[in-house]
Amino acid sequence: MTTSIIIDRRFNGPVASGNGGYSAGLAARAISGPAEVTLRAPVPLDEMLSLVETTVGLDALDGETLVMSLKLAALETPTVRPPSLAAAMRATQSYPSAEDHVLPTCFVCGPSRPDGLRLFTGFVDEADNPNPHPIVASPWIPAADLVDDTGHIAPEYIWAAIDCPGAFALDVEPILLGRISVAILERPKPGDQLIVVAWARGSDRRKHFAGAGLYSEAGVLLAHAEQTWIQIDQHAHLKA
Repeated sequence: MTTSIIIDRRFNGPVASGNGGYSAGLAARAISGPAEVTLRAPVPLDEMLSLVETTVGLDALDGETLVMSLKLAALETPTVRPPSLAAAMRATQSYPSAEDHVLPTCFVCGPSRPDGLRLFTGFVDEADNPNPHPIVASPWIPAADLVDDTGHIAPEYIWAAIDCPGAFALDVEPILLGRISVAILERPKPGDQLIVVAWARGSDRRKHFAGAGLYSEAGVLLAHAEQTWIQIDQHAHLKA
């Protein structure tokens, strides 16, 4: 079993901490099957995190600080249908600019990151939406530098791709990822035409719940997530 991980500085969400989806996905490589990851503290960059077995799963520790808790998860397969690739492209037109984005340098959704995933999810027009409820969507063509030694996109990038879109489906600011559970059914390859979709799943005071899915161009579900986001004080300094 992997006993430690390091979140490279490239994979930030807030400027000084790791993107939640990527960080959780990298740690979840140590879990066999769908995993639930609860983020307990900002994920440090360029620091070794120890993975320690617990009675229910694993803890990721920065020294004595608990950063993430991991365990096996059971997810319901979503019934959400993706829009067409063209409709997903149209949805990105409403995405905020770098000047209006809360975290413009985020590896997943930052418009100021030419080396990022550049997932610019926007709300799909009602005429383009095959579902009875609102969804956000974005096209995604994974780059060749995201593969592992199998030739498929590495799991941590799939976790990342279905992280940030959930926040945009909720349309609440500012929020941070508190928990994410992911099931990967089939890993795509670089150059595949993919569609990322996310949708709101309700709220409870400061907690907001979202779902997300990764689909092939033909509409086949490849991976899906359940998320809990925490609304924080509007004066919190997310860029720290």
